[in-house]
Amino acid sequence: MMKIIKKAKGGLTGLYKSSRWSAISKLLDADSRTLLDVGCGDLFIYDKLKDRYRLTLVDYSPKHNLIGKEDVMNLSFPDKSFDIVLCQQVLEHVFDPVKAIAELKRVTAKQLVITVPYEPFFTLLRLLSWEKEHLWAVTPAILRFYLGDPVYENKLFFKRYYLGVWRFG
Repeated sequence: MMKIIKKAKGGLTGLYKSSRWSAISKLLDADSRTLLDVGCGDLFIYDKLKDRYRLTLVDYSPKHNLIGKEDVMNLSFPDKSFDIVLCQQVLEHVFDPVKAIAELKRVTAKQLVITVPYEPFFTLLRLLSWEKEHLWAVTPAILRFYLGDPVYENKLFFKRYYLGVWRFG
């Protein structure tokens, strides 16, 4: 039974990623040259963007030698190092999401793209499920408070995910 649940969860994860990517890929700044993917987990976007941007992929627990080890709450990059910073489904997992948001903004030169779970209807269900990985519910209001109003926002995949895009510089 656990094997079936694990396989179903893996299939849904792929569907979520594809859905988010479909929306995000259309929003990335075409004039930018550098892109940092924070918390990439795997090489999901690598092949899609390696010819378009100079990519830097980082994760707290890298699973591939192309992915560097970084902590989103204390990034090692100088200010405004990347034209685009992409952070998908990370902030709800860190101990201090406010510090992480500040770090993401600090290293962004032009465009910051963040996705987080849109939790209103799912938090109760999550409490009843096996998934206990989320430490925080990072809401759109929290992101607006620390980053200002986004230039684009939407709720994706049956309103399961929030996508926000901010412009700086």
